[in-house]
Amino acid sequence: MDINLKDRKVLITGAAEGIGRALALAFGKAGAQVAGCARTEARLQALQEEMDGQGHLFQTVDVIYPGQLEDFHDRVLEQLGGLDVLVNNVGSIGKLATFHELTDQDWRESFEVNLLPAVRLCRMFIPTLKHSAAPRIINISSISGSRPGEVFPHYSAMKAGLSNLTVSLAQTLAPDHILVNSVSPGPVWTRSWENQAQEAVERTGQPLHEVEENIKNQTAETVPLKRMGMPEDVTGLVLFLASDHASWITATNFTVDGGVTHDPF
Repeated sequence: MDINLKDRKVLITGAAEGIGRALALAFGKAGAQVAGCARTEARLQALQEEMDGQGHLFQTVDVIYPGQLEDFHDRVLEQLGGLDVLVNNVGSIGKLATFHELTDQDWRESFEVNLLPAVRLCRMFIPTLKHSAAPRIINISSISGSRPGEVFPHYSAMKAGLSNLTVSLAQTLAPDHILVNSVSPGPVWTRSWENQAQEAVERTGQPLHEVEENIKNQTAETVPLKRMGMPEDVTGLVLFLASDHASWITATNFTVDGGVTHDPF
């Protein structure tokens, strides 16, 4: 199956690392014009140097500030001239803590990073997406939204909200032929796992590479395919959903988790 996204205009939040970075590179290779934002300028510059194609836009944005999102919105429309695919990818677990250890501020911060930016960007770009020949909104959620555990309930609740918003928006935007889906990765090695490894190093004094290997091996035992996911494991499905092959798919959440959820429904 050939997934050709030539000249599609794609926006990706949290594009500097992890799944967002892998998506930006994959969309670039597929011929898309990419607008990406993140908080770290150096990582965005490094990503831009690796991108295939021309005309990409990468801008430093802290998504918790609506003014910065509005400025990014204006620059995207100015440079790309429109938008076909909005990928709400940015997210952060924040504090690795249980319910009793979380404060109101922890919950607020999780909402401001994991859910509210998607709401704001959808609101901003829906008028533009209505003019696209193949409009898509793809929200990167998490299996923790449907399989919450004891740790980081604030993050899990926000991801559940993002998946819920996906279905609501899909129904709202169906008359405009804007397809809205979510993708829920399982245990994919990203910055949150790196932070967990660093905390373990500080507690135990073990070398970082040993701690990371231990975490990956222990987590792999919970996955039927016996390995943690990598950011690149998520890109194929997202590109498919952005393509013409997915023109009759909306209001659906897809899991990419190595078989962790194993739910037939």
